[in-house]
Amino acid sequence: MTLEAQPLDLVEEAVRVRLVELDEPGRGDDGANDPAYLYWFQAKRANEVFQALDGKQREVALVKEAPRPETKNKSVELQPGDFAGLAVKEMSRDQRALVAKVLADLLLPFRKKDTDEAMRAIAKHGGVDSLHMSFYKNLDIGDDGVWDVWQLESANMVWYFRGHPHVHTYAHIRA
Repeated sequence: MTLEAQPLDLVEEAVRVRLVELDEPGRGDDGANDPAYLYWFQAKRANEVFQALDGKQREVALVKEAPRPETKNKSVELQPGDFAGLAVKEMSRDQRALVAKVLADLLLPFRKKDTDEAMRAIAKHGGVDSLHMSFYKNLDIGDDGVWDVWQLESANMVWYFRGHPHVHTYAHIRA
C-alpha cells in the first residue's frame, strides 16, 4: 500500500489535511471486516455512531446524496449555512462520546503535535458539539446499511470519508 500525504499546511490561517489517495481498495461487497483494509476501522467507528442513534436521529443523519462534489480541494471547502445530517449537540452524551472517538480515530495517523493543533482548532470553534454527522444512502455498497461514505462538518471543519471504490479521506480544519 502506498500512502501519499501532504503535510499540515497553514494556508489562509487554515489547517488543511489532505490524504491524497490511499492506494487501497474500498471494502467492496464482502471486505468490510477484512483486516487488510487499514483505514476501515475509521468507518467502522462511524458506523458505531449510526447504530447508537434512534430511529428519528437516523432519519436526520441519513442523507440521500452526498452534498459536495469530490474534486480535489473543493471536496473540503468550508460551507456556511445549514449542514447536512444530524447536529452532534442533539445527540445524547454517550452518542457524543462515540463521535469524539470517531474524531480521535481520524486523527490517529497524524503526528501528536498536528493532532493537538487540530483538536485545539476544533475546540476553539465549539468542539465536537459544533459538528454535524451525515451518512450517504446513495453510496451504500451492497445496500447493507453499513455506511461507506460519511462526513463530519461544521463552519470551521469538514472531514469527508469515502470507502468506495477505494479509500479517500479529505479534511479541512480552520485554525
